[in-house]
Amino acid sequence: MPRRDSARAVRTGHARPMTAQRASMSLVLTLLVAVATAEGPPAPPPAPAGTVVEMVHGQAVADPYRWLERLDDPAVVAWARAQGDYTRALLGDAVAGVAADAVPQAMWEVAIDAGRLRRLPNGGAVFLARMDDDPVDALYTRSADGVVTRAFVPAPTPEGKVRTIAFFVPAPDGRHVALGMGENGSEDNALHVLDLRTGQLIDGPIPGVRFPAISWWPDSRRFTYPRLRDAEPGNAGATLYAGQQVHAHTLGSDWRADPVVFGRAMAASAEIPEGDFPEVDIQADAGLALGRHFAGVAQEFGLYVAPLESLGQPQVPWRRLFGADAGYGAPRTTGSAPLVFSRGRLYLTHLPGKGAIHSIDPATPGPPTVHFADPDAAVLALVPAADGLYLQVQTGMRQRLLHLVPGAVAPSMVRLPFEGQFDLVRGDPRIAGVLLRDRRWTARSRYRAVREGKVSEWPLVPVPPDGIALIAEEVEVPRADGTRVPLSIVHPQAWDRAKPLPFLLTGYAAYGINMRPVFNDNLLPIYRDGIGYAVCHARGGGELGDEWHRAAMKATKHLSWEDFIACAEWLVAQGYARSDRLVAEGASAGGLLVGRAMTERSDLFAGVHLAFGLLNPMRAESHANGAPNVAEFGTLADPDEARWLYDMDTYHHVQPKVAYPAVLLTHGWSDARTPFWMSAKTAARLQAASTSDKPVLMNIDFKGGHQITAGAQSDVLDTKAVIRAFFRRVLLEK
Repeated sequence: MPRRDSARAVRTGHARPMTAQRASMSLVLTLLVAVATAEGPPAPPPAPAGTVVEMVHGQAVADPYRWLERLDDPAVVAWARAQGDYTRALLGDAVAGVAADAVPQAMWEVAIDAGRLRRLPNGGAVFLARMDDDPVDALYTRSADGVVTRAFVPAPTPEGKVRTIAFFVPAPDGRHVALGMGENGSEDNALHVLDLRTGQLIDGPIPGVRFPAISWWPDSRRFTYPRLRDAEPGNAGATLYAGQQVHAHTLGSDWRADPVVFGRAMAASAEIPEGDFPEVDIQADAGLALGRHFAGVAQEFGLYVAPLESLGQPQVPWRRLFGADAGYGAPRTTGSAPLVFSRGRLYLTHLPGKGAIHSIDPATPGPPTVHFADPDAAVLALVPAADGLYLQVQTGMRQRLLHLVPGAVAPSMVRLPFEGQFDLVRGDPRIAGVLLRDRRWTARSRYRAVREGKVSEWPLVPVPPDGIALIAEEVEVPRADGTRVPLSIVHPQAWDRAKPLPFLLTGYAAYGINMRPVFNDNLLPIYRDGIGYAVCHARGGGELGDEWHRAAMKATKHLSWEDFIACAEWLVAQGYARSDRLVAEGASAGGLLVGRAMTERSDLFAGVHLAFGLLNPMRAESHANGAPNVAEFGTLADPDEARWLYDMDTYHHVQPKVAYPAVLLTHGWSDARTPFWMSAKTAARLQAASTSDKPVLMNIDFKGGHQITAGAQSDVLDTKAVIRAFFRRVLLEK
């Protein structure tokens, strides 16, 4: 496939069949030979190269490891287990060393993300956490006087599969909670309802409910929810998300009889695109239902309105307010609401540029009222409360909290007792004020309540001491096109600046997501090892608003990894790091960023860690999560976008006879977002291509999903130990 500056591609063809049986048999024989003859840790056998060549718009694209996509093939399972065994054999002593000097369990921080906590009108809260001997994340409650109680922890299935809570949404009564639960990290969730008083599941399972778009009626007996068209467990086809509809459910009723209330099945909303994701938000005080739809990961949405009482009718009289082309969208920041209805007006985030806050009257739509617009400040979040709305905005890398009181045109600033950044907890129009969690590079996070202009600490669980003195720096890396890329740098206070540090550099640069400051038990051992940490806020992220995100999408996506390379070069040039002691790390879409930086500049990094990475986007649309990501990355169906996808593809840019750095690929077998085979194929190709003596390793959680924390606690700790052992091997060993 040509690069982005090459001749235009022409037309899509078909893949030639590969010799699968021969590849599988040769692998099994190789495994047997390797076990029988190797001395010491046996190196994994080379994966057999298949013969698949796909014609993409007239261009031949070789895919020699396509056979590794068949995760139900015993040969693929055997290959993957051999890879995992070799990694643990090679890093065995280092893993043991990591375990020996790990932070004692009694001193672990229970880090509760703001996105995993919901306040209740009675002064309490519900949240997800993994505490004490919890084998997986459990649901906890906090009473108004601060008493924390475990309410529910999922038990494994009779077959031994790990069950985890994917999301939860409390009902207005504070007693019932809708829970989405999946198995082995697959995200093939079923919806249940939990009674917090008894700790018992009282409703469900309702299959095919993948997302937390649950909206309750005030009686806490009914709710709306989106369901897949094919709700049967195990469905993972490329059209999985097409044709979703929003249903209404009454507790105790048969979900199969739940009526459709919004989606293409309704005549009044039939123009919603087939692939869009529909949601309904119940605004009981106004007597309205708001129907929202959006194209997968796209932030922009279209909006409909209907009388709430009509949701029980065979045909709901939805009225369209605006389409996705109006520029209104959902910010990516934790806690932000896509829209807020308050005192007869609908408040929305207008995305273009750095963003603005508008309000409209849904009864008589006209020109919007602009409540906030600042060319120097990016709008990150919009949060409802009983005393108005709260806004989170960012100038450079500094964030502010603003308060828009009812009836006011413009917001006022809330002074916070710390500098830096913060996450907002999802707001509630019945509760005055907001709850936030501060985010700093050099200290652990704490929750704080904001009400009537006053800020007070809101204790949730004990926060252990920081344990080390650190210095954080915010710099800007100049690019040739005049862009200045923010780079956050954290290092031990005791560092001798005359001696470059071993450094870990990371980034994400996709979906408009803002990489925020963090200090936790994952980073503390790294700092204690004398390793610095840096975050490149490359174009494609949301740090500087929607325009920063759109600066590196599709045709210009290459700017993301070019920014990342520039940040790495700057660290070396300014004496912070050396290339032979620099590791790059990227997770999920950040794997695309770091993977392409590695294939462009293999000499710049001593090691690379790719965690559940988007490494083979040319094949993404063959998987269930591909279609929803077209808005961000593009589609193979379009000749130009196919060329751009090829340019983003790490797997297809691995070249033979190149000295690649040491590479660790971490992945969960049941990953529903970036399938495991993306890492498997990339590992196989790197192992065959690299001329260096540095290992290409796989760190596999066979009961895990898209995140390192998705599995059982024992597997999570093992996975983290392997990652840290890899960092030590690459950065600290002579």
